[in-house]
Formats: sequence, structure tokens, C-alpha cells
Amino acid sequence: MNIGGMPVKRGDALGLAALVTAAGIMFFWRLDSNGWGNGYYAAAAQAGAVNWEAFFFGSSDGGNAITVDKLPASIWLSSLSVRLFGLSSWSLLGPQALLGVGTVVLTYFTVRRHFRHSSAMIAGTVLLLTPAAAVMFRYNNPDALLTFLLTLATYLMIRACEDGRWQWVLGTGAVIGAAFLTKSAQALLLLPTLGGVYLYSGPGQLKRRFLQLVAGLATVAAAAGWWVVIAEATPQESRPYAGGSFSNSFVEVLLRQNGLGRILGSAGGGTPGQEAAPPGLLRLIQYSSFGSQGAWLLPAAVLLLAATLVLLRFQPRCDARRATLLFSGGWILSYWVTFSFMGGVVHAYYLIAIAPPIAMVIGATWEMLRPAQRWVPFRLVAASAVLVCGIVAFGYLSNSSPFGPVLALVVLAFCLVGCELTVFRLRNHRARRFLVVSLVATCGFGPLLFSVSAIASAHTGVSPAASMVGSHAVLDSPDPSLWPDGNTESTRGTALGHLADPQVVAFLRQADNPASRWAAASPGALNAAQYQLTLQRPVMPVGGFNGGTPYPSVSQFSNYIESGQIRYYLVRHDSHDIQAEAGFADEVTNWVREHFAHIQIGEMDVFDLRLRLPNS
Repeated sequence: MNIGGMPVKRGDALGLAALVTAAGIMFFWRLDSNGWGNGYYAAAAQAGAVNWEAFFFGSSDGGNAITVDKLPASIWLSSLSVRLFGLSSWSLLGPQALLGVGTVVLTYFTVRRHFRHSSAMIAGTVLLLTPAAAVMFRYNNPDALLTFLLTLATYLMIRACEDGRWQWVLGTGAVIGAAFLTKSAQALLLLPTLGGVYLYSGPGQLKRRFLQLVAGLATVAAAAGWWVVIAEATPQESRPYAGGSFSNSFVEVLLRQNGLGRILGSAGGGTPGQEAAPPGLLRLIQYSSFGSQGAWLLPAAVLLLAATLVLLRFQPRCDARRATLLFSGGWILSYWVTFSFMGGVVHAYYLIAIAPPIAMVIGATWEMLRPAQRWVPFRLVAASAVLVCGIVAFGYLSNSSPFGPVLALVVLAFCLVGCELTVFRLRNHRARRFLVVSLVATCGFGPLLFSVSAIASAHTGVSPAASMVGSHAVLDSPDPSLWPDGNTESTRGTALGHLADPQVVAFLRQADNPASRWAAASPGALNAAQYQLTLQRPVMPVGGFNGGTPYPSVSQFSNYIESGQIRYYLVRHDSHDIQAEAGFADEVTNWVREHFAHIQIGEMDVFDLRLRLPNS
């Protein structure tokens, strides 16, 4: 049997099939429990499914008022799914689940090209056990597509290191360009690793490798820049406002909102509900709100990688095994350093981006270090890696739930036994079996619990995270009637935004004029999205994501009213439904309150923009 250009034994094929089946179950099981997932991106997908202009620009609404604050590649994927299958949880989140299965398969084949089947299976399993993967491959944030594309780019460059063909290098450039259209600058962090390792480990003359990399960079620029050029060249009056910018510029979105602003910004890590995690080298490990999502094996991977590179130090320059490890190690290092020291907003789910390389390193180094177990220094390194895993797991589990300390002690006991057996290398067959059990329990028990809990719990909002069942972060779902297919939404503290009030929805459906451009407007995209998804009609998100984008101005909004393009304005009665960066949404809201009459429906003030107050 031949798969991916490699001969595969029947038993290996069965193992791969089992891994793919496990991935499918993990990422698709109860997928609809997540409802719309991230309503902000779900609304953009719904808009793109009914309007091709909204599709191309990544508009938040079908009326094309304003775009989301990311480039639109991931939204294109969900929009096409919704256009084909209709609006539902499955059509919104299914593409990300498929990407999860694809990333597991790519991780397997990346390792399998130059290592054993068992090593590739370990790599795929480690990826499956990463809590951030269990959340984000079931969610409609851009990170699922980004992670898949980064893994594909690494696989292609490993192929380039094998035979030096231009097609692999240019293909890598195209993939990184697509990743840039998914999550901007975060995709480019892998470029130095891809170029540097190929320049060192690739076959052929140095001049040829250099020219290939130059051509690859040109491909990156073309694949990443075509959309930006078209969008920026389109007259501002003929396209939606660039969400996240102050000057209606997509270049500003790239440089400030999703570029240097993320790196140099003064905002601390995380979102409301997460513990503070100030910048520092140990940020991703030290703080459980981050580390529990994907750093369980990070310290061990670094230790094992260093030891394995020492073993391979005398191998030829083009050694493919070392190139694989260098690609994976450079990937880990570049993202670890960036996430650790960036001063802007950093979410815990970002750790999905380093899940594949950690998995690759664990799988490959296990194979390389196992024959070296007769040497005491390498046994000490392996024991140290196990000990670090046990300490990290003890810390994360202790803070995970009321019964976490008990689980932490169990893992620590297995860890100590595993360290002792690793150092003394007992020859007894039963002892070796228990050693394997101890290592698996130490390294995999914690991530498994968090990943299973992530699948068993509903996740919505802008910053989902895996947490143990029974912890304070997992709450019951409120109103299943709000989802078109019976789904529910959890009331996690990080959800930000409010469910669409059924009474307001019924009122708008009765009063809506299908010929109008928008069914209503509301401050902030998180609230507008819920009504748009429920009504399946455009709802203008005044001020963009959180009210901080200067669109529309009061005069622009007044013109929309006068031209009959919008009739209703929805504001929560307590007026605390958004946190505006610059008060732009508040300006419109205050103006509406001063000039138009309203009725209170549930917790919402519904303003009829055709009924002006006297003397207004």
C-alpha cells in the first residue's frame, strides 16, 4: 500500500485509520453544543453566504457597513459551508473540525517520512491530547485554519529538503501567503525557520537554495498581497469600512490591529476571567490559564530536542531527521518567544499554534533517544523530561477543579516511579511495562482530562478555553430555543455579548422591511451578531467589534436613517453592553437617545428611528 508517496504496511495503515477515526470523533462529537461558536465570526460567515461583496471583504453584516478586524480567509471557508448547507452549528463549525482531522494527518505524515510508524502515531496522539486543539478545532476562530496551513507549510519544506524541487518551495510560499490572509503577521513568524533550515539542510548548491528561497518569498508576497491590494485600491465609498482601523485602511489593520499593536501594545495577556499573565519567558508555562491549554509537554519537548540534536551532531548536513527536528524546534521557539513577550492582547487558545511542532518533537525524539538509553547522560535527560512533565501537570491539575489536587497527586506518584525506572533502566519485562504505563500517565493523563472536558462542555464567545468539568468556568447553558437547530450557549465569563432576546427578535420579524438595507443597528458587533444570526438579516454593528471603530459617524448614521436604509436601533437598557475603546459607538447611541423615542422590550431599549422626540 502506498500513501503520500510512501510505502505503508497494512498494520500501519490500520493504525493511521484508527488515529483518523479518533480525530474525527474528537472534533465532531457534540459539535453543535457550541452553538454559533464565536458569534462575531459566525455573523460574518452568514453575511458572506448571502452577499458576495460581504464574502470578499469579510463584512460583519450583509449590508456591508464594516468588516471584521481580521483578514477574511477563515471566514471564506465558513461562508462557503453556510452557502452550501444553510446556517447551523454544523455548517459554521464543521470546516474547522475537518481542518483538525487534516492537521492530525499532516502531523503523522510529517514525522512518518523519516521516522517509524510508532513515532508518527505518538505525534498524532500528542496533538489530539492538546486541550487548545480540542477547543479550537471545534470552533470558528481563525486559529484552526492557521494551524493547518502552518503544518502543511512545514510538511512541504521537509519534502523540499529531500529532493530540492522548486515546486515544494513555491508551494510553501503559497501556503504561508494563505496563512497570512487567515491571521496576518502570526503566519509570518514561521518564515525565518522555514528559510533558515532549508538554507542549511536543503540539497544542492547554496546559490540554488538561496534563489529558491527568494522565489518562495515572492510567492508569499503574491499570495498574501493580492487581496490587500484589491481591497485597498477599491474606493472607500464602494466597500465596507475596514474594521479595527481609525483611517478606513486595511494596511492599518495589518500593521496596528494585527501587527505591531499586538506585539508592542500595553494591554496585558488574556481576557476577562483569566488570571493575569505578564510578559516573560515562562508566561506560557507558569500561568495555568495559559499553560493548561497547550504547554503540558513544552518543557519536555525542548529538553528532548536538545538531547536529540546532540546525538545527531555528526550527521551529514542534509540529514532529513535533523531537518525535521530543526523545523519543529524553530517553530516552537519562534512562537514561544513571541507569545511570551508580546505586550498586546494574547489569548490562551493561541497555544494551538505550537501543538503540532511539540507533537512532532515528542514523537521523533522518542525514537532517537530510545536506543541511547544505555548511556547514563541521556537517561538523566529523559528522566528530567518526565520529572518536568510531572511537575507541570501537578501544578495545572491542582488548580483545575475541586478534585484536581487528588488527580495531581496520582500523576506525581506515577512521575516519581517513572523517573526512577528511567534512570535505573530495569531489565525486568514487567518493570518495563510499568515504566511505559508511568510515562503515559505522567505525560498524557492531564491533557486527556482537559481535552475530554473541552469536548463535553459548551464553548461560545471570543476567548474559549478548555477547563475541567466541575470547575467554576463551566456553567449550564441558558436558553436552547435561541439556536436554529436546538443548540445551547454557555454563559462563560469570557463570552462578552448577550443572547438575542426572543421578544425583540419577534418584534423585529413582525416589523422588518425586507427592502431596507439593515433590519436594525446595535452598538458593538458582539450584540449585533446575535440578532443578525437569529434573524438572518443584516444588523449594523455600530463601532465594529467593541464600539471602538469610528464608523458610522453620527452624520453618516443620520443619512442612513433619512434614506430609509435603517429603522431600529437596539441598546441594552443598562447601556453597559460594550466597552468602547474610543467611545465612537457611544456617540451614536447618545445621539439616538436624545432624538428618538423608544420602547423597552425585555432588557432592550428598541428605538424607532422614524419617531423623533419633540424639539429634537
